[in-house]
Amino acid sequence: MKIVVIGAGSVGAHIAYRLQERGASVELLEAGVRAHGTSRSSFAWLSSFPQRAWSEDAGRAALRPTVHPRFKELVEEVGGDWVHWCGTLAWGTPEEQTSFRELAATCIRRGVELEVWDAASARERMGGLRVADGTEFVFEPDSGWVDAPALIDRLIDRLEALGGTVREQTAVAGLLRAGDRITGVITASGERIEADLVINAAGSWGSHIAALADVALPLDVVPGRMIYTDPVDPALAPPAVLNAPMWLSRPHPGGGMAIHWRGESMTSRHGANGWSAERIVADVAKTIPALQGVGVSATRVGLRPIPPGGPVVGGLSWVQGLYHVLSHGGIGWGPIWADVVAREVLDGEDVVELRGMRPERFYLQSPELGRFADDAEQSGLVR
Repeated sequence: MKIVVIGAGSVGAHIAYRLQERGASVELLEAGVRAHGTSRSSFAWLSSFPQRAWSEDAGRAALRPTVHPRFKELVEEVGGDWVHWCGTLAWGTPEEQTSFRELAATCIRRGVELEVWDAASARERMGGLRVADGTEFVFEPDSGWVDAPALIDRLIDRLEALGGTVREQTAVAGLLRAGDRITGVITASGERIEADLVINAAGSWGSHIAALADVALPLDVVPGRMIYTDPVDPALAPPAVLNAPMWLSRPHPGGGMAIHWRGESMTSRHGANGWSAERIVADVAKTIPALQGVGVSATRVGLRPIPPGGPVVGGLSWVQGLYHVLSHGGIGWGPIWADVVAREVLDGEDVVELRGMRPERFYLQSPELGRFADDAEQSGLVR
């Protein structure tokens, strides 16, 4: 089976490798350079707190506990030093203390190992953090972060070793079509590549690829800012991921720290991007003394694809041969999406956990809306 995968970020690399490993013939196309889009500018966090306490689609909730075990299996499968199980220390504002306790209790009931620390323990174990007495902390030992570019390189190396191909600087400008079936792609140079299946794993460009097939897939593209500091003293740098009320930080392969300043309390989408990079580092240094006087080595903005209502996984019955895999958290979910895609594409299975993620949901008419979208005619919906 010949398969073209569009997008050599985390999702595309995982899917391309897994399908090739399962016996397909895969060509991975990337408009730019592998791992240089959102995957390169991601916080790349692996955590179950507070995520396992969220109310979410039943299928995604069922798949979520498999994420960390799947990463541990993948390390054994492909090798490399790209995942760091350093733990995550989280805390909220004083107003969030009660909600944090409730979230932690829910996660523990659902099987997540958590520890509750006081401020003295946090200072002792995390590089002398400057935190107020009376603050409660939640530490999750079985969490950490992924060096996404290193993982993507490893996956693509394995893809090529198995006979698959990757072509960078190869943008898709059109889709080949025969009736209601997509039969391949047309590149920006005019080359026509035929395939039995095309997989749209183009991340923030996913709506554009879908539109080439006259498919309307809504996608919120939310910018998230990452800041990378110069090296810090390893004896003072916090060894874990820190999930503070206004920002997240973690170690960085270059010896410094990676910081995402979200600008608001914990949400699933995160928030504003705020200030200059230097001012953000200075603000974080109020809590992490190791960052005092440390410069900024790089700053990037990742364009995070967030489909309304959660991930999109699957195709449409009236557009055969085109399969979409678009989600926020593409690094953490990459191995899972690869596994379920292989089950559906190669084994012909209807994976039940994906039923709430199908693109058909965007083609349902709302029975609540009248003929015209005028506020006066929609008075029952307006407060």
